[in-house]
Amino acid sequence: MAVAVKRQSFATRQVRWRTVWTVLVAMFWCCIVVGIVGGFFLDWGWTGFKGNGTLWDWLGLLSAPVFASALPFLFRGPAAQSRDKDDSQSAERGRALEDQQQQTALETYQDHVLELLLNKNLLSSPTGSDVREVARARTLTALRRVGGRRKRDILQFLHEAGLISKGNPVVDLRGADLREADLSGVRLVDAHLRGVDLSGANLDRADLSGTDLSGANLDRSQDRSANGSEPTAVEPAR
Repeated sequence: MAVAVKRQSFATRQVRWRTVWTVLVAMFWCCIVVGIVGGFFLDWGWTGFKGNGTLWDWLGLLSAPVFASALPFLFRGPAAQSRDKDDSQSAERGRALEDQQQQTALETYQDHVLELLLNKNLLSSPTGSDVREVARARTLTALRRVGGRRKRDILQFLHEAGLISKGNPVVDLRGADLREADLSGVRLVDAHLRGVDLSGANLDRADLSGTDLSGANLDRSQDRSANGSEPTAVEPAR
């Protein structure tokens, strides 16, 4: 964010000085044109042009500066367009790379939890066991690494696997980073989401019937549920 602000400020200063320079060059050449026209065609002796050479002499003298002044205007347009295109492509590549990294993090997380389910008996493991602690740590880390849409994918994955069922949660999500999560239209019935951070999350039309959200942070979240009911929230977040 700070880099973007600095770039914008630098670009603004560039535009401002470019405008000043353009105005100064335009005023200079306007004075030259007025002096030539007035001196050679209107007999304005005070301009000093007619007494210091013929019209042809002045045209020959000023032709090179005219073309030199025009060159930046001729090439500035294509160069600016090229820079804008490069910046746009760079931003596009950055977004694509970030999206790919988030997708890789999601798939790696899902593979690891499936491994715990199939080979480490995660579902039937006792409370406080090492396998549960590993699953919790992996889940919290994955939620911090992905964006709003993939946070939704993780919650649905856990819910469908029976790992966050209310009353018998296998993976404790207290303190989980679900900020800005896109949960619009999601169905998480009787889920255990106690103590999660849902600030700024989109819960529009989400079915959270019976879901335990006690202690959850719902600041700035949109919480109009699909079935018109309010999600369970025993006590507000502190």
